Amino acid sequence: MKRTIRNIFYIASALYMMGCGKNEAETISESSILIEVEAPRTNGWSTEENIGTRCDQTIKEEGKDGLDMEVSTQPGSDTPTGQVTTRWTNLDDGITFRVIAYKCASPANITTANYAGYGDYKLSGITVQATKNLVLPIGTYTFVCYSYGNSTAIPAFNNSTTSVSATNGQNFMTCVKPNITINITGSKYTLSNIVFIHQCVQYRILAKAQSGRMHNITACSAILTLPANSATYKFTDQSFTTNAIAGSINVTWTNPKAMAVYSDYIYVLPQSARNITIKFNAITIGGKIFTNKNITPTVTINANGTYTSTVSFSTTEGYIVGGAMWANGNLIYSGGTYSFHSTTMGCSKANKATDYFVFNNPYPSNPELVSTWSDSRDPCRKVFPINTWKTPTVQNYESLLKAGVVVGTDRTTYGGTLILPFTSFMRFTSGYPHEPYFDFIGYYLSTSYLRCLQNNTISTAESSTGEILAFPVRCVRVQ
Repeated sequence: MKRTIRNIFYIASALYMMGCGKNEAETISESSILIEVEAPRTNGWSTEENIGTRCDQTIKEEGKDGLDMEVSTQPGSDTPTGQVTTRWTNLDDGITFRVIAYKCASPANITTANYAGYGDYKLSGITVQATKNLVLPIGTYTFVCYSYGNSTAIPAFNNSTTSVSATNGQNFMTCVKPNITINITGSKYTLSNIVFIHQCVQYRILAKAQSGRMHNITACSAILTLPANSATYKFTDQSFTTNAIAGSINVTWTNPKAMAVYSDYIYVLPQSARNITIKFNAITIGGKIFTNKNITPTVTINANGTYTSTVSFSTTEGYIVGGAMWANGNLIYSGGTYSFHSTTMGCSKANKATDYFVFNNPYPSNPELVSTWSDSRDPCRKVFPINTWKTPTVQNYESLLKAGVVVGTDRTTYGGTLILPFTSFMRFTSGYPHEPYFDFIGYYLSTSYLRCLQNNTISTAESSTGEILAFPVRCVRVQ
């Protein structure tokens, strides 16, 4: 009896183990076919020659801070870093994509009723790995393939619809392969010649500083706001329709340090004659930070295209270097009005000069000396509009010197941008004479008593005989 029970236990155990093994193994019936996928490609990004649209409109925006903007958007035909613009190119390694099968010969006949399943795939070198298998019975199919151009797993497909959505920031691309007949039962079928078309736009911003007026751009960040933030791709007619909901996307620059700097590429949805807003949260030009600089051009940017918006920064008010905007010329007081010399080299070097000032004295021919600084007596702040300009601080001069100094025969150049003429000083003795002996030095007042910029250094400027001295002033903008 014990032997019989033992034999029954062995047989039951064997049957159980055989059953578990069959359930755990993936099997494909003789009437089903495993769909494998050949490594897909893209048709590249269209260049200016085949986009068919140009965006020649130029928009200008005057800045209250003295920094003006101008923007134009054009198709780009150059090759972006890390990408190619030739046709029929390979996808980047690690890209995930999806293949959806519908049992019909034409995409026009796609419905939820003839949905047959989907598979997910990931590109690994020259091979494709299936992360979700697609197994189909024999028949004729239309395959809808799509990818978001990254390595992130694609959310599960919901068969309640025959469309998918995309948003700004996604490199959304598609390929439809109709009328594919599969009749090799109990085997595998390789879906080949998948060539993705980009449904989005490859976009970047070129920020340019004005030559001769500004030093390098060294930091930059922006937000691009578009009237359409999402779009729907329909399988039946391959239409890609944007939705009327606005949205924003960040634009970044990687280690900018030049007069003209390109942002990193972003992916945005197509826009047809729509207003977009480019907002520079912060841009550092010549060491000076400007914030909240907005401009709104009207653009048409087509799917599968590469575009660049060139934003040029300019000013007519001065020179941007060393962390400040310096006035076009030295300060001058004439006929009761404060203004600037018309050229950067303007300096009278005259007796009773109207462009030489005593420390913290608003009037050039007044020897009254107040050793404690007061903004109410600052002659720069009296230039119309009042309180737009101010006398530089020692810190302003220190930053200016860090931008680089070249001392010439009659001038000093700072950061390759700002030119200050040699000036010497004016004595408040009989006739208020100009002192020619020091004409090889450019003296410029600061808000610190007796401290002056002197060519390539900051020094104490004091008369050895106790005379009151007057010096030129090169104002800096308050904002």
